Amino acid sequence: MKKIADFIVEKRIYILITLLVIAGFCATLIPKVEVNTDLTKYLPDDSSMKIGMDIMEEEFPPAPADYTIRVMFKDLTDEEIVSMKEKLPEIKNVNSVDYKEDDKDYNRDGYTKFVLHTVYEYESPEESEIEDTLEKDFNHDGMEYKNDNVDTPNFPVWVGISAVVLLTIILIIMCESWVEPFLFLFTIGIAVVINLGTNIIQGSISENTFSIAAILQLVLSIDYSIILTNRYRQEMPKYSDKRSAMKAAIVSAFSSISSSSLTTVVGLLALIFMSFKIGLDMGFVMAKGVFLSVVCVFLILPGLVIMCTKWIDKTAKKPLHVPTGGIARFCNRFRIPLTVGFIALFVAAYLIQRHTVIAYSISSFDPVAQVFPKNGTIVLLYENKDDEYVTAFADELKEKDCVLSAANYSNTLGKQYSASEMTAAIKELSEGMGSGDQSGFELNESMISLLYIKKFGLGQSDSTMSIEELFNYVNDEVINDPALRPMIGDEMAEEVKNYAKDLNDGIRQLKGDRFSRLILTVTLPEEGEETTEFYEMMYDRCKELKGEYHLIGSTAMNYEMSLSFAGELLFITLLTAVSIYLVVLITFRSFIVPVILVLLVQCGVFITVSIIGFQGYSMYFIALLVVQCILMGSMIDYGILFSNYYREFRKTLVRGEALKKAYECSIHTILTSGMLIVTATAILSKCYGDPTVEQMCKTISIGAACAICLILFVLPGILACLDRFTGGKNRVKA
Repeated sequence: MKKIADFIVEKRIYILITLLVIAGFCATLIPKVEVNTDLTKYLPDDSSMKIGMDIMEEEFPPAPADYTIRVMFKDLTDEEIVSMKEKLPEIKNVNSVDYKEDDKDYNRDGYTKFVLHTVYEYESPEESEIEDTLEKDFNHDGMEYKNDNVDTPNFPVWVGISAVVLLTIILIIMCESWVEPFLFLFTIGIAVVINLGTNIIQGSISENTFSIAAILQLVLSIDYSIILTNRYRQEMPKYSDKRSAMKAAIVSAFSSISSSSLTTVVGLLALIFMSFKIGLDMGFVMAKGVFLSVVCVFLILPGLVIMCTKWIDKTAKKPLHVPTGGIARFCNRFRIPLTVGFIALFVAAYLIQRHTVIAYSISSFDPVAQVFPKNGTIVLLYENKDDEYVTAFADELKEKDCVLSAANYSNTLGKQYSASEMTAAIKELSEGMGSGDQSGFELNESMISLLYIKKFGLGQSDSTMSIEELFNYVNDEVINDPALRPMIGDEMAEEVKNYAKDLNDGIRQLKGDRFSRLILTVTLPEEGEETTEFYEMMYDRCKELKGEYHLIGSTAMNYEMSLSFAGELLFITLLTAVSIYLVVLITFRSFIVPVILVLLVQCGVFITVSIIGFQGYSMYFIALLVVQCILMGSMIDYGILFSNYYREFRKTLVRGEALKKAYECSIHTILTSGMLIVTATAILSKCYGDPTVEQMCKTISIGAACAICLILFVLPGILACLDRFTGGKNRVKA
């Protein structure tokens, strides 16, 4: 290690230039990394829904784009409703407006809902202009609107800037020089740029990863810079020149930084074992980021510190003094009660956190949905040979209160109708096709009766045909027959052609070469007991199908995840704990210290989940898995740092004095790094706007605060209580 330290210090200028060139090149790659907002792309390969979506992509054409904005008004009079029906369609870029006078989905408890349709994508200038018009011209008391964009919002630049500014302020307060914080941020900033640019090797990363990776890399890695700088400051009095002092600091800090970073990397890599592949995405990106940060800290920071030593000395200031003597004495004196209390706290937190509800879906606040709950869509993909069974099953489903509609080819476009039934069927279907650009289409009853007579002859009153067969007959025979064409007329003939084209498009959406789709519109919530019971019923009935089948939809994805989550959480928890235990075991060559540190941080996780439950919130399953790995990997660093100092000082000091010195040497690093991660994630949780990122960051913030409190106020007492096993073989007698 000494030769490496010599090389880093002596070649510091060349190393800095090389890494700046690499960072510059990586910066050009960042815009080329695709940011994916579709979480279904991260479903496991063996997921039934994933397989079904792949089949649908092959079998069926893409559905026509239709972007909607739900607008809700309160206490409109009948005249005002009529006025809104006239004014809303006139908004620029709005194609059509849905409203049904006698439908509770549009009128409820004094509220009125309109659904605006546009062909322009969400967040496009045209769609944004619609929302601007709503706010400007329709924003009277009680008006609310919400678009149906399911993509996560773009990362707000001002949030990132605010987080960095606040982190800089914390560093300035805690560091011993006004210059040091900027050296730290510059060093980690280069690592962040390289990490973001090298994400090109993955092709794309998730929006969630992109949103939090840079900030988390910064806060998870900043303590490595602090550790190295503190070591350099400790070595300076021992050497006559700063280069020799830095070489010694690199050698001395290598063990602490490498072991701390390795636990973080191992914890993050545990995410790759999530069946939901977003874990692979987040785990790899953040683990790579921490590794690159360590590399930059060892390669760049020594040179920067040496070059700026003069400025560091000139801007030296008295650091924030944190008195720790009283805490050290307290932990030493009450070491046995603290140890027993920790055991009780661990058990209690474990039992309490089990009552926190695990959620498999999370969404931002929707004021319109509070009054008019959004309907859900479930797609049953099945083989055509099971069409008869599924059609009968669809009729049964329609009788359920939670099912608004159950449509497949055989009970809509392929359903057989008599002449008397056909008029109403066409009208109903025409209204359904009227959203968007279509204005609807209608054949009167007398014309339909005449068409039936022409096709089947007089006296065939029981003859039936489907809507598809009717329009194919008109389009293929009636329109092209000079004798029959006059009964349709030129204008009607053109409408029939257009409608037949739309009809064929609709058929292709419902029936493919091998598979068909049953599309259910349900009033079920995203998840819950009622939803689970419905899906269990669906799966039980689908087992009777002869061919392959798949259930597709957001609620289907939630149900799939719920079936495997408990086992997955247990596996990842054990994998993370065992992996980190082995890393700490190698570092300390002690069986007890790793156990203490792992249990301590795991207790912090249990407390965090309990707090989320006490606040009345449910715990999003992705957030729990991610937080489990991040806290276990990163917060244990503080425990390693404190334990390392304690064992080092126990070689020459008695137990109480060793605790005091361990506090003095580690408190600034722990508090500085700890406040950074707590503050940065708290800012993201309040300001970001995406509920998934917000809960992950909120949970990390709470978890980090819990873990820091346990490490500062509980760990010292446990180390002192178990000093025989934790103080090292060469410790002095207490």
